[in-house]
Amino acid sequence: MNKNCKLTIGAMLLLTTAFSVAEVRAQTCVVPPTCEGLGYDKTASDCGGLAKLRCPFDDSKYFCTAYTDQDGNKAIAIGDIIYSDGTYSSEPVPLKKPVGILINLSGLILSTSPVEIQAQKCIGWGTNALTNKCNSYAPYGTSGWQYINKTQLYEVYTYKTQINNALAKLTSSYRLSKDLLGSCPGETYGCSLNLSTGRFNSSTDCSSTFDVFCVLDMSNLTGGTTPTPTPTTYKVGDTYVKDGVALGKVVEVDSTGMHGYIAISGGNATVGQASTNCMSKTAGGLNWSLANGAHTCKVLGTTNIGHCDTTTASGNGYCYSGSIHSYSGCSNDTLVGYACEAPF
Repeated sequence: MNKNCKLTIGAMLLLTTAFSVAEVRAQTCVVPPTCEGLGYDKTASDCGGLAKLRCPFDDSKYFCTAYTDQDGNKAIAIGDIIYSDGTYSSEPVPLKKPVGILINLSGLILSTSPVEIQAQKCIGWGTNALTNKCNSYAPYGTSGWQYINKTQLYEVYTYKTQINNALAKLTSSYRLSKDLLGSCPGETYGCSLNLSTGRFNSSTDCSSTFDVFCVLDMSNLTGGTTPTPTPTTYKVGDTYVKDGVALGKVVEVDSTGMHGYIAISGGNATVGQASTNCMSKTAGGLNWSLANGAHTCKVLGTTNIGHCDTTTASGNGYCYSGSIHSYSGCSNDTLVGYACEAPF
Protein backbone atom coordinates (compact mmCIF):
# COMPACT_ATOMS: atom_id res chain seq x y z
CA MET A 1 0.00 0.00 0.00
CA ASN A 2 1.48 3.36 -1.01
CA LYS A 3 1.87 6.34 1.27
CA ASN A 4 -0.99 8.35 -0.30
CA CYS A 5 -3.43 5.47 0.16
CA LYS A 6 -2.48 5.13 3.84
CA LEU A 7 -3.07 8.87 4.39
CA THR A 8 -6.47 8.74 2.66
CA ILE A 9 -7.67 5.77 4.74
CA GLY A 10 -6.38 7.42 7.91
CA ALA A 11 -8.26 10.63 7.14
CA MET A 12 -11.48 8.68 6.47
CA LEU A 13 -11.18 6.88 9.81
CA LEU A 14 -10.71 10.19 11.64
CA LEU A 15 -13.77 11.66 9.93
CA THR A 16 -15.85 8.57 10.75
CA THR A 17 -14.82 8.79 14.39
CA ALA A 18 -15.59 12.51 14.53
CA PHE A 19 -19.07 12.03 13.05
CA SER A 20 -19.75 9.16 15.46
CA VAL A 21 -18.84 11.30 18.46
CA ALA A 22 -20.93 14.18 17.14
CA GLU A 23 -23.89 11.83 16.65
CA VAL A 24 -23.63 10.52 20.22
CA ARG A 25 -23.42 14.07 21.58
CA ALA A 26 -26.43 15.10 19.53
CA GLN A 27 -28.42 12.20 20.96
CA THR A 28 -27.49 12.95 24.57
CA CYS A 29 -27.45 16.78 24.49
CA VAL A 30 -30.34 18.49 26.29
CA VAL A 31 -31.31 21.87 24.88
CA PRO A 32 -31.56 24.31 27.82
CA PRO A 33 -34.63 26.53 28.13
CA THR A 34 -34.40 30.02 26.61
CA CYS A 35 -35.29 33.32 28.28
CA GLU A 36 -38.10 33.87 25.76
CA GLY A 37 -39.39 30.33 26.27
CA LEU A 38 -39.69 31.00 30.01
CA GLY A 39 -41.51 34.30 29.43
CA TYR A 40 -38.60 36.70 29.91
CA ASP A 41 -39.26 38.62 26.69
CA LYS A 42 -39.09 42.25 27.89
CA THR A 43 -36.30 44.76 28.53
CA ALA A 44 -35.98 46.81 31.73
CA SER A 45 -37.31 49.88 29.89
CA ASP A 46 -40.31 47.88 28.63
CA CYS A 47 -41.27 47.17 32.25
CA GLY A 48 -40.95 50.81 33.31
CA GLY A 49 -42.01 51.11 36.95
CA LEU A 50 -43.65 47.69 37.12
CA ALA A 51 -42.25 44.89 39.24
CA LYS A 52 -39.86 42.87 37.14
CA LEU A 53 -37.94 39.59 37.25
CA ARG A 54 -34.59 39.10 35.50
CA CYS A 55 -33.87 36.02 33.37
CA PRO A 56 -31.26 33.76 35.02
CA PHE A 57 -29.52 33.26 31.63
CA ASP A 58 -29.47 36.83 30.26
CA ASP A 59 -29.34 39.98 32.41
CA SER A 60 -30.95 42.04 29.65
CA LYS A 61 -34.20 39.99 29.50
CA TYR A 62 -37.07 40.54 31.97
CA PHE A 63 -40.61 39.53 32.79
CA CYS A 64 -42.72 42.33 34.29
CA THR A 65 -46.03 42.43 36.12
CA ALA A 66 -48.36 45.01 37.63
CA TYR A 67 -49.85 42.76 40.32
CA THR A 68 -50.08 44.33 43.77
CA ASP A 69 -51.63 43.11 46.99
CA GLN A 70 -55.09 44.04 48.26
CA ASP A 71 -53.72 47.31 49.69
CA GLY A 72 -51.98 48.25 46.44
CA ASN A 73 -48.61 48.47 48.19
CA LYS A 74 -46.74 45.28 47.37
CA ALA A 75 -45.83 43.99 43.93
CA ILE A 76 -46.28 40.24 43.59
CA ALA A 77 -42.99 38.33 43.88
CA ILE A 78 -41.60 34.84 43.40
CA GLY A 79 -42.04 32.92 46.65
CA ASP A 80 -45.21 34.76 47.70
CA ILE A 81 -47.90 32.70 49.46
CA ILE A 82 -51.05 32.37 47.34
CA TYR A 83 -54.44 31.91 49.01
CA SER A 84 -57.62 30.16 47.89
CA ASP A 85 -59.32 33.51 47.17
CA GLY A 86 -56.58 34.59 44.75
CA THR A 87 -54.89 37.07 47.12
CA TYR A 88 -51.25 36.80 48.11
CA SER A 89 -48.67 37.99 50.64
CA SER A 90 -45.04 37.48 51.59
CA GLU A 91 -46.04 36.53 55.14
CA PRO A 92 -48.87 34.19 56.25
CA VAL A 93 -52.19 35.96 56.82
CA PRO A 94 -54.27 34.61 59.74
CA LEU A 95 -57.51 32.86 58.75
CA LYS A 96 -56.61 32.80 55.05
CA LYS A 97 -56.19 29.44 53.30
CA PRO A 98 -52.76 29.02 51.61
CA VAL A 99 -52.89 26.78 48.55
CA GLY A 100 -49.53 27.36 46.84
CA ILE A 101 -46.29 29.25 46.32
CA LEU A 102 -45.77 31.57 43.33
CA ILE A 103 -43.05 30.23 40.99
CA ASN A 104 -43.36 32.66 38.07
CA LEU A 105 -44.82 36.11 37.54
CA SER A 106 -47.29 34.84 34.97
CA GLY A 107 -49.29 33.60 37.94
CA LEU A 108 -48.23 29.94 38.18
CA ILE A 109 -48.28 28.46 41.68
CA LEU A 110 -46.72 25.29 43.10
CA SER A 111 -48.56 23.03 45.54
CA THR A 112 -47.38 23.56 49.11
CA SER A 113 -46.42 19.90 49.42
CA PRO A 114 -45.78 16.95 47.08
CA VAL A 115 -48.85 15.09 45.89
CA GLU A 116 -46.97 11.91 46.67
CA ILE A 117 -43.40 11.01 47.60
CA GLN A 118 -42.22 7.78 46.01
CA ALA A 119 -39.13 5.73 46.88
CA GLN A 120 -38.65 3.80 43.66
CA LYS A 121 -37.30 4.13 40.12
CA CYS A 122 -39.19 6.09 37.47
CA ILE A 123 -39.70 3.00 35.34
CA GLY A 124 -43.22 1.70 35.81
CA TRP A 125 -44.73 5.14 36.40
CA GLY A 126 -46.80 6.31 33.46
CA THR A 127 -47.54 10.01 33.04
CA ASN A 128 -51.30 9.37 32.99
CA ALA A 129 -51.21 7.89 36.47
CA LEU A 130 -49.29 10.86 37.79
CA THR A 131 -51.52 13.40 36.05
CA ASN A 132 -54.57 11.79 37.63
CA LYS A 133 -53.06 12.45 41.04
CA CYS A 134 -53.01 16.18 40.25
CA ASN A 135 -56.53 16.08 38.83
CA SER A 136 -57.78 14.86 42.20
CA TYR A 137 -55.66 17.32 44.20
CA ALA A 138 -58.04 19.94 45.64
CA PRO A 139 -56.79 21.83 48.73
CA TYR A 140 -59.52 24.07 50.20
CA GLY A 141 -61.86 23.17 47.33
CA THR A 142 -59.56 24.38 44.55
CA SER A 143 -59.48 22.59 41.18
CA GLY A 144 -57.64 22.56 37.88
CA TRP A 145 -54.23 21.45 39.17
CA GLN A 146 -51.88 19.99 36.55
CA TYR A 147 -48.84 17.75 36.62
CA ILE A 148 -45.69 19.94 36.58
CA ASN A 149 -43.77 20.01 33.28
CA LYS A 150 -40.08 20.26 32.45
CA THR A 151 -39.93 24.05 32.07
CA GLN A 152 -41.79 24.56 35.33
CA LEU A 153 -39.47 22.13 37.12
CA TYR A 154 -36.55 24.28 36.10
CA GLU A 155 -38.30 27.36 37.51
CA VAL A 156 -38.72 25.52 40.83
CA TYR A 157 -35.00 24.73 40.80
CA THR A 158 -34.07 28.33 39.97
CA TYR A 159 -36.16 29.76 42.82
CA LYS A 160 -35.85 26.93 45.34
CA THR A 161 -34.51 29.31 48.01
CA GLN A 162 -37.56 31.60 47.81
CA ILE A 163 -39.89 28.57 47.74
CA ASN A 164 -38.26 26.98 50.77
CA ASN A 165 -38.42 30.28 52.65
CA ALA A 166 -42.17 30.41 52.01
CA LEU A 167 -42.62 26.77 53.02
CA ALA A 168 -40.76 27.47 56.27
CA LYS A 169 -43.37 30.12 57.12
CA LEU A 170 -46.25 27.72 56.45
CA THR A 171 -45.07 24.39 57.82
CA SER A 172 -42.22 22.80 59.70
CA SER A 173 -42.71 19.40 58.09
CA TYR A 174 -41.60 19.89 54.49
CA ARG A 175 -38.87 21.55 52.36
CA LEU A 176 -37.67 20.94 48.81
CA SER A 177 -34.89 18.38 49.21
CA LYS A 178 -35.40 15.43 46.84
CA ASP A 179 -35.24 15.15 43.08
CA LEU A 180 -38.36 16.50 41.39
CA LEU A 181 -40.40 14.40 38.96
CA GLY A 182 -42.04 16.13 36.02
CA SER A 183 -43.78 15.51 32.71
CA CYS A 184 -41.46 15.72 29.70
CA PRO A 185 -42.80 15.63 26.13
CA GLY A 186 -41.71 12.51 24.27
CA GLU A 187 -40.78 10.61 27.42
CA THR A 188 -43.10 7.83 28.52
CA TYR A 189 -42.41 7.93 32.24
CA GLY A 190 -41.68 11.58 32.93
CA CYS A 191 -38.29 13.02 33.84
CA SER A 192 -36.40 13.82 37.01
CA LEU A 193 -34.57 17.04 37.84
CA ASN A 194 -31.68 16.90 40.30
CA LEU A 195 -32.46 19.60 42.85
CA SER A 196 -28.77 20.07 43.70
CA THR A 197 -27.38 20.48 40.17
CA GLY A 198 -30.35 21.56 38.05
CA ARG A 199 -29.65 18.74 35.58
CA PHE A 200 -32.32 16.45 34.16
CA ASN A 201 -32.01 12.68 34.26
CA SER A 202 -33.54 10.49 31.59
CA SER A 203 -36.72 8.55 32.37
CA THR A 204 -34.62 5.42 33.01
CA ASP A 205 -32.14 7.14 35.28
CA CYS A 206 -34.14 8.69 38.09
CA SER A 207 -32.94 9.00 41.66
CA SER A 208 -34.24 6.51 44.19
CA THR A 209 -36.56 9.13 45.72
CA PHE A 210 -38.33 12.06 44.13
CA ASP A 211 -41.24 14.42 44.74
CA VAL A 212 -44.34 14.73 42.59
CA PHE A 213 -45.74 18.29 42.47
CA CYS A 214 -48.78 19.93 40.92
CA VAL A 215 -49.15 23.46 39.55
CA LEU A 216 -52.09 25.81 39.04
CA ASP A 217 -52.67 29.12 37.30
CA MET A 218 -53.82 31.86 39.70
CA SER A 219 -56.72 32.69 37.38
CA ASN A 220 -58.39 29.46 38.55
CA LEU A 221 -58.64 30.91 42.06
CA THR A 222 -60.71 33.96 41.09
CA GLY A 223 -63.48 32.58 38.92
CA GLY A 224 -61.35 32.40 35.77
CA THR A 225 -59.85 35.89 35.90
CA THR A 226 -56.48 37.05 37.14
CA PRO A 227 -56.37 39.66 39.92
CA THR A 228 -56.95 43.14 38.51
CA PRO A 229 -53.61 44.96 38.48
CA THR A 230 -53.57 47.85 40.94
CA PRO A 231 -51.01 50.46 39.86
CA THR A 232 -48.92 52.07 42.55
CA THR A 233 -49.74 55.77 42.95
CA TYR A 234 -47.83 58.55 44.72
CA LYS A 235 -48.39 62.03 46.09
CA VAL A 236 -45.87 64.82 46.66
CA GLY A 237 -43.83 64.07 49.77
CA ASP A 238 -44.00 60.27 49.44
CA THR A 239 -40.86 58.18 49.32
CA TYR A 240 -40.45 56.59 45.89
CA VAL A 241 -39.52 52.90 46.11
CA LYS A 242 -38.42 50.72 43.20
CA ASP A 243 -37.52 47.03 43.49
CA GLY A 244 -37.53 47.40 47.27
CA VAL A 245 -35.07 50.34 47.28
CA ALA A 246 -36.01 53.88 48.40
CA LEU A 247 -34.69 56.20 45.67
CA GLY A 248 -35.89 59.65 46.66
CA LYS A 249 -38.69 61.99 47.63
CA VAL A 250 -41.62 62.55 45.26
CA VAL A 251 -41.58 66.26 44.39
CA GLU A 252 -44.06 66.33 41.50
CA VAL A 253 -46.81 64.00 40.18
CA ASP A 254 -49.29 64.08 37.33
CA SER A 255 -53.07 63.73 37.71
CA THR A 256 -52.85 59.91 37.77
CA GLY A 257 -50.32 59.81 40.63
CA MET A 258 -48.33 57.22 38.66
CA HIS A 259 -45.77 59.50 37.01
CA GLY A 260 -43.79 62.52 38.02
CA TYR A 261 -40.39 63.45 39.47
CA ILE A 262 -38.36 62.38 42.47
CA ALA A 263 -35.42 64.25 43.98
CA ILE A 264 -32.70 63.52 46.49
CA SER A 265 -30.07 65.68 48.17
CA GLY A 266 -26.63 65.41 46.60
CA GLY A 267 -24.80 66.97 49.55
CA ASN A 268 -22.31 69.73 48.73
CA ALA A 269 -20.23 70.34 45.62
CA THR A 270 -18.92 73.18 43.52
CA VAL A 271 -21.38 74.84 41.17
CA GLY A 272 -19.44 73.39 38.26
CA GLN A 273 -19.41 69.81 39.62
CA ALA A 274 -22.97 69.42 40.93
CA SER A 275 -24.58 68.79 37.53
CA THR A 276 -21.88 66.26 36.59
CA ASN A 277 -22.44 64.40 39.86
CA CYS A 278 -26.18 64.10 39.21
CA MET A 279 -25.78 62.95 35.62
CA SER A 280 -23.45 60.15 36.75
CA LYS A 281 -26.09 58.63 39.05
CA THR A 282 -27.55 55.29 37.93
CA ALA A 283 -29.80 54.43 40.90
CA GLY A 284 -32.94 52.55 39.87
CA GLY A 285 -31.98 52.77 36.20
CA LEU A 286 -33.52 56.28 36.13
CA ASN A 287 -32.40 59.29 34.11
CA TRP A 288 -30.87 61.60 36.72
CA SER A 289 -29.95 65.28 36.30
CA LEU A 290 -29.46 68.42 38.40
CA ALA A 291 -32.84 69.29 39.97
CA ASN A 292 -34.65 72.48 39.10
CA GLY A 293 -35.30 75.20 41.70
CA ALA A 294 -38.74 74.06 42.86
CA HIS A 295 -37.72 70.40 43.20
CA THR A 296 -34.45 71.29 44.95
CA CYS A 297 -36.17 73.48 47.52
CA LYS A 298 -38.72 70.74 48.31
CA VAL A 299 -35.76 68.56 49.32
CA LEU A 300 -33.42 71.13 50.95
CA GLY A 301 -36.03 73.40 52.56
CA THR A 302 -35.21 77.04 53.36
CA THR A 303 -31.49 77.82 53.09
CA ASN A 304 -29.45 80.88 54.09
CA ILE A 305 -31.46 83.85 52.84
CA GLY A 306 -29.42 86.30 50.85
CA HIS A 307 -26.57 83.88 50.22
CA CYS A 308 -25.33 81.74 47.38
CA ASP A 309 -25.48 78.30 49.00
CA THR A 310 -27.63 76.39 46.52
CA THR A 311 -27.23 75.50 42.83
CA THR A 312 -30.09 74.27 40.64
CA ALA A 313 -30.96 73.82 36.98
CA SER A 314 -33.02 77.04 37.38
CA GLY A 315 -30.14 79.10 38.70
CA ASN A 316 -28.02 79.69 41.80
CA GLY A 317 -28.91 81.34 45.10
CA TYR A 318 -31.01 80.37 48.13
CA CYS A 319 -34.30 78.57 48.81
CA TYR A 320 -37.20 80.56 50.21
CA SER A 321 -40.96 79.85 50.16
CA GLY A 322 -40.43 76.72 48.07
CA SER A 323 -38.49 78.28 45.20
CA ILE A 324 -34.97 79.37 44.33
CA HIS A 325 -34.07 83.06 44.68
CA SER A 326 -31.12 84.09 42.56
CA TYR A 327 -27.88 85.47 43.94
CA SER A 328 -25.37 86.89 41.50
CA GLY A 329 -22.22 86.32 43.52
CA CYS A 330 -21.83 82.59 42.73
CA SER A 331 -18.79 81.22 40.93
CA ASN A 332 -18.12 77.74 39.59
CA ASP A 333 -15.79 77.11 42.51
CA THR A 334 -18.35 78.03 45.19
CA LEU A 335 -19.18 75.05 47.44
CA VAL A 336 -22.99 74.80 47.55
CA GLY A 337 -25.81 72.37 48.29
CA TYR A 338 -27.71 70.71 45.46
CA ALA A 339 -30.25 67.98 44.64
CA CYS A 340 -30.59 65.47 41.82
CA GLU A 341 -33.93 64.65 40.16
CA ALA A 342 -35.28 61.93 37.88
CA PRO A 343 -38.62 61.31 36.16
CA PHE A 344 -40.57 58.13 36.94
